[in-house]
Amino acid sequence: LGGAEKRGFDTGRLNPQEFAARICAAVGLRLPYSEFAEIWCDIFAEKREVTGLLDEIGKHADLVLLSNTDPLHLDYVRSRYGFLAKFGRLVLSYEVGHAKPARQIFERALGLCAPGTRKIYFDDVAEFVSAARACGLPAEQFVDAATLRRDLEWFGVL
Repeated sequence: LGGAEKRGFDTGRLNPQEFAARICAAVGLRLPYSEFAEIWCDIFAEKREVTGLLDEIGKHADLVLLSNTDPLHLDYVRSRYGFLAKFGRLVLSYEVGHAKPARQIFERALGLCAPGTRKIYFDDVAEFVSAARACGLPAEQFVDAATLRRDLEWFGVL
């Protein structure tokens, strides 16, 4: 349900109010927008064992966040968790008009990196890891904090 709407929202083709109206209509709900937004965003929990690594990584590398997201989710996460501030640059699907696994979003992220710098991409979705690799970006699938630390050590980031 709502796959096309979600894709449109994630790529900036639908604004939050349009998205909410379409989803509510599709499931037969009549909710005030603010209530919809609250429900839509109530999916996040910080993985402190992962976000705790960001300061350590940031000592050795520039952090770029590449995310399929929408403005509701971004505002929600930004207002509740401090880890987004640790990223020097954000490449957000709804701002660039493309979502993973589209090549264009990876190219946008790569374009933000200084020429000649080493890069590594992590994602919990195997399809997105494959897409990154197809763009020439070294990539690993995120499994858990311990594996992430091991991978970062192997790549010489930590």
